[in-house]
Amino acid sequence: MNSDEMFLEETRTLIMEALATYQPSRTDDGSERAIFNVGSTKRVANDNERQPEPLSATCSRRKGTSKLNCSEDVFEHLRAQRTIKTLPTHLAKWLVYRYGENPSSSLIPSLVNVVIDELPLDNCRKPTKEKVQTMLVERLTRREFVDCLQRNLFEAIGVKKQTYFECYAKHNDNITNQFHALDELALLSFFVAHNTHI
Repeated sequence: MNSDEMFLEETRTLIMEALATYQPSRTDDGSERAIFNVGSTKRVANDNERQPEPLSATCSRRKGTSKLNCSEDVFEHLRAQRTIKTLPTHLAKWLVYRYGENPSSSLIPSLVNVVIDELPLDNCRKPTKEKVQTMLVERLTRREFVDCLQRNLFEAIGVKKQTYFECYAKHNDNITNQFHALDELALLSFFVAHNTHI
């Protein structure tokens, strides 16, 4: 991995962490940690050990203890979220859609418009343009950015396998290339904006 790829990967990681929904830590068995451990046996304290404060009826934890309910890097993540909001709308929508945990499907129409405008479809007939747009919507809906199943695509646009590979596979490659270009542009824009607003 060269330095550019490492830089892009670190930026992706920061964005994914910033857009992630915090989940409370879990125990080894996969269940969330309980505030009260009902099944534990009573522990005998040493003579020199301080007795813990009893719990109040109105509190969920002992006095003087805090509960971690967000990431340890919360301020960096909030700064990253603010940076995403300052980006041009199509780049911000792409980052939220690409790296968010549960992005809204309302982002798809605007992303389709952004990507379809960049595809080389000027010399194509109208039915071809419509099928390419259907392919694009299918890929965005399924959130398959790198390797989309070819079978799903030719079924989605309603053509035979041979016709797909003769006429539409190159358009699928163009969509993939456009996704990569948009992703790289969005990541670079985020990095510049994030590091200039320190």
